[in-house]
Amino acid sequence: MSNIKFVSHEQFPDDPYTKEMVYLCLEEKYRIAYFRKQSKNGGMFWASGTTSVTKDGAKVFFENFLQDSNFLEKDIKAFLDNRTWEKRATGHTALPQQEDLPF
Repeated sequence: MSNIKFVSHEQFPDDPYTKEMVYLCLEEKYRIAYFRKQSKNGGMFWASGTTSVTKDGAKVFFENFLQDSNFLEKDIKAFLDNRTWEKRATGHTALPQQEDLPF
């Protein structure tokens, strides 16, 4: 698996198409944003950001991040779909409950 680390997370409950954004650090060099989008039919999917331009009279979308390997894309989406970044972020910050303290 690729070296993927969680950086930050933000939710957008009021936006009809973009529901979440996660910043990831890849290979300890590259920080990229992935967005959880909701399609018109209600399906949810993760994608990197895109930029739209008008070209030859039509709206065209260009991805802001392209990976050279299908394996990297699968690793990133598995990381996000399994929400392992969320488990790691919350798993290490929990304080012991009062009854678990030795005094």
